[in-house]
Amino acid sequence: MFDHILVDRVGAVGRIIFNRPEVLNAISPKTFDEVKMGLAELEADDMVRSILIAGKGESFSAGGDKKFLADMQDASAVEVKENVYKYFAGGVKAVKLCPKPTVVAVRGHAVGAGCELTLACDFRIASETAKFSEVWVKLGLTIPLGGLFLLPRIVGLTKATEMVLTGRTVAAEEAERIGLVNKVVPDDKLEEESMALAEELAAGPPLAMAAIKDALRRGMEGHLTDEMDYSMFNQAMLISAGDYKEGLTAMVERRKPNFKGK
Repeated sequence: MFDHILVDRVGAVGRIIFNRPEVLNAISPKTFDEVKMGLAELEADDMVRSILIAGKGESFSAGGDKKFLADMQDASAVEVKENVYKYFAGGVKAVKLCPKPTVVAVRGHAVGAGCELTLACDFRIASETAKFSEVWVKLGLTIPLGGLFLLPRIVGLTKATEMVLTGRTVAAEEAERIGLVNKVVPDDKLEEESMALAEELAAGPPLAMAAIKDALRRGMEGHLTDEMDYSMFNQAMLISAGDYKEGLTAMVERRKPNFKGK
């Protein structure tokens, strides 16, 4: 079903793996179309409680596929809109709006559209070899996949402005220092550490996590009083669910809760 990615499940963790290591997982419209389809498949699977995104080989993604970038020179504005927004932005948006917790494991380069995809994830775990680049300006382009909205909210306006207007590369150590990634780990520990986080998230209460993710996203876009009212509505729904009772019982019994998402 998929040519550019692998989709599977390990326990309660769904995985999407970029699978074009021979071209450093370069991204084309087909890649992001498959990401969108893969996410839909994992979201529909009740056994999947969190999602891990990674890349096979030396780099998470070297950015846009060179042939695709060259072909775009002769495309009309309508064709650009169909390719960039229908597929590229559609894939990134699907990751950002996913109700299940998402973790991205970054080894090597995360360039352009690859970097944009990492920004849409809830957690970013980087190996010591990781390098993040918003290189669009070096091609005479803007950043079309949400980075101009998300990056300043992640690293602050000063660092975001520096990254997008110079297109310079941010290595793993700096990425951790400025808050671009949650954690930097040795290269040979990347899969283990990112999977451990995904499994920790998978053990959490899925209804509450979906509500929290939705509220965080809305909070970036909305107003305080509206979001407080919306969160209170969600809280009322969650208190009536079985996961709340299980969480309280587990706390009293001093054990790990067994959340069911009901």
